[in-house]
Amino acid sequence: MKNRNLLYLSILALFGVLPLVGLSSYTLHLLIMIGIFLILSQSFNLMIGYVGLLSLATSAFFGVGAYISALLSLHFNTSFPLCFLAAGFGSALVAACVGIPFLRLSKHSFVVGTLAFLLICDLVSRNWTSVTRGPMGLPGIPSPRFHIPGLPAIAVTSKVSHYYFILILVCLVLFFFVKLIDSRLGRAFRSIRDDEVLAKSMGVHTSKYKWLAFTISSFMAGIAGSYYAHYILFVDPLIFDLYYLEVTLITVIVGGAGTIWGVVAGAFIFTILPEFLRLAGGLRLVIYGFILLLSIHLIPDGIGGIINNRLKRRRLVKA
Repeated sequence: MKNRNLLYLSILALFGVLPLVGLSSYTLHLLIMIGIFLILSQSFNLMIGYVGLLSLATSAFFGVGAYISALLSLHFNTSFPLCFLAAGFGSALVAACVGIPFLRLSKHSFVVGTLAFLLICDLVSRNWTSVTRGPMGLPGIPSPRFHIPGLPAIAVTSKVSHYYFILILVCLVLFFFVKLIDSRLGRAFRSIRDDEVLAKSMGVHTSKYKWLAFTISSFMAGIAGSYYAHYILFVDPLIFDLYYLEVTLITVIVGGAGTIWGVVAGAFIFTILPEFLRLAGGLRLVIYGFILLLSIHLIPDGIGGIINNRLKRRRLVKA
């Protein structure tokens, strides 16, 4: 345990000093986007990796959170902390409502239902022009600002300040996620994933726990969407594009569904990889697809599976 905590602190210290070594603005931007996709991917991982349900609505709640935060800040001049929390709880509230009928469906029908919800969100954002401005989007979203009584306002405007903000946010989300998975609630989630019928026979209220997981997952997606809106400073219906769903799905599947650190590694690899492949020009998508196929063939359990297998081997050697 001490060695593990020391490793975590060393990694945190490494990321803490990265901006001090003179990273370019573009590199910092990539690291910030990695942080956003990491939170979104863990939201998706909670459903597919720990409950065993494929929810295609995760990116929809990412967009819902972004729009809630943008609308509150632009039309009601709401402070960023309140926008941030409202985005998370607003997304969770929507999920709590739509989850009641969706979670009564079979697993396959649930997938179709969540995809339909994503498409509905896209249609609403494009056609409810009096609120969302349709395809023109919502420009001019303010950067995060914090007002602490007795101190000057703290504005998060530079790439370095955004980097440190997302670093703190990612650490908090990962800490929460680890505690959640190790808790009684997390054990209930895993029991549903492993064998729902057996879990029911053991007294686990599977419908309630699936609903809770869906709601918590949506909260995480909502706060990721909120920060994304206040970082990019613009939101439009493209936030409901299948691109975000594809990136999240690839990150979790290849990273290792049902593992925390495998998904973290996946977020780094599959956010940076497309940028490197720009050098390949027209062959970029072909090479990217080939790498994905090769990854699935060589590491079917994902990066997290490799990490877990090596840890098991070390424990057996020590024993």
